[in-house]
Amino acid sequence: MGMVLVAFLSLLGCIIIAFTFGWRLTVLTVFVAMPLLLSTGYYRFRYEVQFEKMNQAVFAESSKFAAEAISAFRTVNSLTLEGMICDRYNMLLRGHITEAFNKARFRSLLFALSDSMQLPIAALAFWYGGRCEYFVVPFFIC
Repeated sequence: MGMVLVAFLSLLGCIIIAFTFGWRLTVLTVFVAMPLLLSTGYYRFRYEVQFEKMNQAVFAESSKFAAEAISAFRTVNSLTLEGMICDRYNMLLRGHITEAFNKARFRSLLFALSDSMQLPIAALAFWYGGRCEYFVVPFFIC
């Protein structure tokens, strides 16, 4: 909680200082760049949590089957069901891996978008900052 408060106050202080030096560039970065970065970060976090929940639910079924087969290994061995147990376990894992792989493709695309979103936003801020007609004078020169 303390770190979140420190981060929020630091961000607020930076925005106030930025408004005093160049309000147009600050408006661009606060109202265009920050919502884009926050939304991509939010979606990335949301899909990561959903993917982890799906993996836990999916692999819980196959691990439950394997645990039951191992706990009854004497019965499986006496009835010579090792091949059938291995085939069923392989089938369970293959279905889960295929489903996880299909969801991972979308997740990877979302991660790439959220990680690379910072570069075009920085380029936009530098481009617009270079086109502004005012000159920023630091405090120590005044």
